[in-house]
Amino acid sequence: MGNAIHLPDGTILVVNGAGRGVAGYADYTQPWGNDDSLADDPVLTPVIYDPARAQGSRWNRDGLKPSTIPRMYHSTATLLPDGSVMISGSNPHQDVALDKFYPTEYAVEIFYPLYYNQRRPNPSGVPDRLGYGGNPFNLNFTSDDLNTGMSGSTGTDNASKIKVVLMKTGFSTHALNFGMRALELEVSYTVNTGDGSIVLHVNQLPTNPALFPPGNAWIFAVVDGVPSLGKQIMIGSGNIEQQKTEDYQSLPPVTIVTGGALNPKPNAAGRTIGGGSASAVAVVAGAVVVALFGSWL
Repeated sequence: MGNAIHLPDGTILVVNGAGRGVAGYADYTQPWGNDDSLADDPVLTPVIYDPARAQGSRWNRDGLKPSTIPRMYHSTATLLPDGSVMISGSNPHQDVALDKFYPTEYAVEIFYPLYYNQRRPNPSGVPDRLGYGGNPFNLNFTSDDLNTGMSGSTGTDNASKIKVVLMKTGFSTHALNFGMRALELEVSYTVNTGDGSIVLHVNQLPTNPALFPPGNAWIFAVVDGVPSLGKQIMIGSGNIEQQKTEDYQSLPPVTIVTGGALNPKPNAAGRTIGGGSASAVAVVAGAVVVALFGSWL
């Protein structure tokens, strides 16, 4: 009965449900239930799964407060574009029942993750549509965008902590949001040490549409664990049909510009590289990460 929701920072929020029993209802009392609910002992405190933590400590409730509303069978949750989560429902009965121990619930709650009140990045250049393969695009981050206040690291030190994440919320019924997806796009970056800005070079989706189906999605830029406000974009044609694919491109190398303003310009392949007086350095090894339900340890 719990609802597992992908968050744009790469963690998974699990809310709702019960500690004892099963999902459903019946017209007679079960020894493990309550009234016609087939479950009891509501789970009121959310839990976060963080795959970046060490194995054995990936589940945690650090800083999370309990709700006062039991969310039993027929509860639901979904991600909102500001990175919060809307939680509603609970009706372990055949019909509306306001006089039961777990009554039909009409109240709606909003869960605010720990990143919610941090300074949000607001990069320019966010596209309206992405495809499967094709030319990369650029996002431009000011020095203010890089100072989210989340972990203590600041400015261009956060260049390697920037992610671009696509999210599909799916549709929610009976614990899982079917069709939910989270996909992290491949990136590299150009740093301007003069004004502390960054140009993030972002690749299109992988050429396999099955990894992230066409249609509407939210795109988030995440800096040091703090997401921007989500923007709704279109993936592929948006239709249920054979999707057009293009060659998946290589990104420019990570570049450090030591003087002058960044003036990104297209190279021969149609990609963009940073302008400035000096450059260096290493190529980002960019594996595309698809965050699906997998090993929860």
